[in-house]
Amino acid sequence: MRKHLLTLCLILSLPLSLTAQTWPVGSIQTKAGSRWWWLGSAVDKENLAWSMREYASKGIRTLEITPIYGVQGEESRYIDFLSPKWMETLRFVEETAAKEGIQIDMNFGTGWPFGGPTTPLEESTCKVSWTADTIKVARKGEVTLDIGLKGEDKDWSFLQRVIAYRLDASPRVSVDLTASADGDILRWKPSKGVWLVIAQYCVRTRDDVKRAAPGGEGLVIDHFDPKAVSGYIRKFEDAFRESGVPYPDTFFNDSYEVYQADWTPGIYDEFLKRRGYRLEDYLPELLIGGGPDEARVLHDYRETLGDLLYEYFTCQWVSWAHSHGVRVRNQAHGSPANLIDLYAAVDIPEIEGFGLSEFGIKGLRTDPGKTRVNYSDLSMLKYAPSAAHITGKRLTSAETFTWLTEHFRTSLSQLKPDMDLMFCAGVNRMLFHGTCYSPKDDPWPGWRFYASIDMSPANTIWRDASWFTEYVDRCQRFLQWGEPDNDFLVYLPIHDMWSKRKDGLLMMFEISNMDKNAPEFIEEVLAIDALGYGSDYVSDRYLASAKAVDGRIVTEGGISYKGLIIPEGATLPPATREKVEALRKAGATVIEGADKEALLRACRPEELKTTAGLHWIRRRNPSGHHYFIANLTPSDYSGKVSLGVDFSGALLFDPMTGKVYEAETDGDQIALDLRSGESIILQTFDTPAAFAAATAARAKDPGRILSADGAVDSGRTQPQRSENGRGRSPAARRRPTVAGEGGIDLTGAGWTLAFTEEAPSVGRTYSFANLRTWEGLDDKTAVTMGTGVYSTTFDMTPEQASKAWAIDLGDVRESARVYINGELVGCAWAVPFVLECGDVFKEGRNDLRIEVTNLPANRIAWMDRQGVLWRKFHNINVVDINYKHTTYDGWEPVPSGLASTVILRPVLEK
Repeated sequence: MRKHLLTLCLILSLPLSLTAQTWPVGSIQTKAGSRWWWLGSAVDKENLAWSMREYASKGIRTLEITPIYGVQGEESRYIDFLSPKWMETLRFVEETAAKEGIQIDMNFGTGWPFGGPTTPLEESTCKVSWTADTIKVARKGEVTLDIGLKGEDKDWSFLQRVIAYRLDASPRVSVDLTASADGDILRWKPSKGVWLVIAQYCVRTRDDVKRAAPGGEGLVIDHFDPKAVSGYIRKFEDAFRESGVPYPDTFFNDSYEVYQADWTPGIYDEFLKRRGYRLEDYLPELLIGGGPDEARVLHDYRETLGDLLYEYFTCQWVSWAHSHGVRVRNQAHGSPANLIDLYAAVDIPEIEGFGLSEFGIKGLRTDPGKTRVNYSDLSMLKYAPSAAHITGKRLTSAETFTWLTEHFRTSLSQLKPDMDLMFCAGVNRMLFHGTCYSPKDDPWPGWRFYASIDMSPANTIWRDASWFTEYVDRCQRFLQWGEPDNDFLVYLPIHDMWSKRKDGLLMMFEISNMDKNAPEFIEEVLAIDALGYGSDYVSDRYLASAKAVDGRIVTEGGISYKGLIIPEGATLPPATREKVEALRKAGATVIEGADKEALLRACRPEELKTTAGLHWIRRRNPSGHHYFIANLTPSDYSGKVSLGVDFSGALLFDPMTGKVYEAETDGDQIALDLRSGESIILQTFDTPAAFAAATAARAKDPGRILSADGAVDSGRTQPQRSENGRGRSPAARRRPTVAGEGGIDLTGAGWTLAFTEEAPSVGRTYSFANLRTWEGLDDKTAVTMGTGVYSTTFDMTPEQASKAWAIDLGDVRESARVYINGELVGCAWAVPFVLECGDVFKEGRNDLRIEVTNLPANRIAWMDRQGVLWRKFHNINVVDINYKHTTYDGWEPVPSGLASTVILRPVLEK
């Protein structure tokens, strides 16, 4: 009796969140978001309200308004950006969104980068240009040189410096001749010797805002110029003050993409102030290259540009936004600066996925020739999460699914693996790229953004999209809960990157070029991951504020690490090296390179990686730890692994279904069964009391499954098996295993196929003995998009009906809702296309209905063959994955429906 009372007291003393529910509490922040493209801002209240209701119904609860170019023929409806009418439209959107439970964010401009009609030429982007003449002076006398620029740049340039360098003197002599220049002519009386004369010009690039919306067209601002940035901010200040419209929740900045901009008029003064010597004295090293000082000068120039971008653009913008109670979300990649510092300066760092990763997952549909390689590997995806982690920021967002495939060809199944990789990197706030506003009655395909994906009611994948957004919500509930628990800080060797001359002066850290800018660092990061350790990157700025506490390194955000890894051969500034030595003397672990033995002495590796080959991320919570784990490999995994943390019990949370299981443990090991493409959330508990409280909460209401909005699910999650003689209560049972072989093959059971929500209409029912896809049935099915309903019946013996089964749909094109005897079993939208069936079978006749939704690819190809003019957009219109204008009339039919087998597989409960 005393033992039971003690256990009860321990349970009651635990935090409410552990005893009241099994999943962390959801919020708008845990739900999916999307960039909301406004073409020409040609929006109206009726369609805005309808659109927001649609988005909310599919689980999209954040909309980031991004106005862009318009639609041909709709010019009379355009609303100029930040005009009084535009601001009143924003007010309506904010008021309507509040009723729908939607958060409104806003791009801090139209298109990208920042700029527009209020940007004067003198505050626009600059590049450096120059002329260089080498002369040999044999005797003293006047020299006349034509130092003028040639070509188009000449008309947009101004001369900043003319410097003559005595090449045959040691040390080298330099003479400032700027005052001696008269237009394009320099007259000068040099002393004898060999001279190099450089005339340096600042050239306005005249770059316009890309994909600008009406009212947003104009020059791009000089991000290195504080006056230009403050002038740009002022137009927003004025618009909100004059209209009285409430500010949005968050302002956003897209990836930097300010190409050519490698200069600013004030760079000489800024360089001297920050680096302590004159850049003018080293223009040969900077502009031409060569000499022992080249690497140092090039590095210092790049570091100076990074400082200016950090202070004058990012910090100034953030400070202003905070003064109005607005958060800032920023994509720093593409910037010529230390990405960690830029990401860390904002409230929500945002990374981006660009292309489709090639995991080789078993059964995952590929589309050869119509996909882009994803350069956002694990090493790239970690920049934004690292900045959030070391500064203690809760959210790291991601622009997701940019150009996974060609238009009209992206399936829900292709989304999950790349989302899972982002989750394992530390992303916990996903936003689609994106959702294009389109009037409800506009002829299909409606208004389209030039890049895929289109997550909107005009896309067939919209029908089952809520299953994906619920998955995202469940994952992000855990990934936003607690705090990060990566093992090591890894010093970002930015100084070595800055010292290398790569593709000119400007080093932009873009997703697509990191393999060239930082190949050694990427190799080191991936080696650390392969050894089973989690890591975050740290910059000089944030390493300087770190402390050694009880042998660990604690960052200014309060996050602790087991040690610091300095990449092999990395160059550290003197102040950083002193800091590293101070941390070492204070008891912190400092490791040179991915030294396997040194890492092993510092902490236990995760066998999730080293033994099972899985991707993972670990976080701390008040009662222990939790992991997100994904099998992004071609192979299934079944086995036991030791964890990198101690535990007294564990639960498994299936984010696909909402089900919770008690994990099978053996000493310090956890048993895992993850098929290729599957993911799971593992929560461990530090004490027996914490584990008892969690299992008690499950036992209290074992059949309750939460939907993505926190309510009791009405059918979107798969039903739990009740304790009725057909299986143990889900509060006590382990996660079952679906047999890979055997079962009841229904492939040849005799099927009918009818259509619903199809366009164009098929208008008939088909019958066939064996399963087949529908695009080859006849001319109508070859071009229709929508949902095909496969139906069959089959008999079960009493013994069969009493067993636990899962339905294996084989190859699904592209998502399938399954009903057995009129009861919804679930939706198979990602590989493996297998659903547990629950207690739905009966002795005798059973009815099976499978609603399969295909892609719009066949219909859009047919429209192109018919010459339908649906490409009706200004600017870039619609292009392919290589940004080339094309048509789809030559596309081969895309398989649609059930492409292989349907088999009932035995479920092996433990």
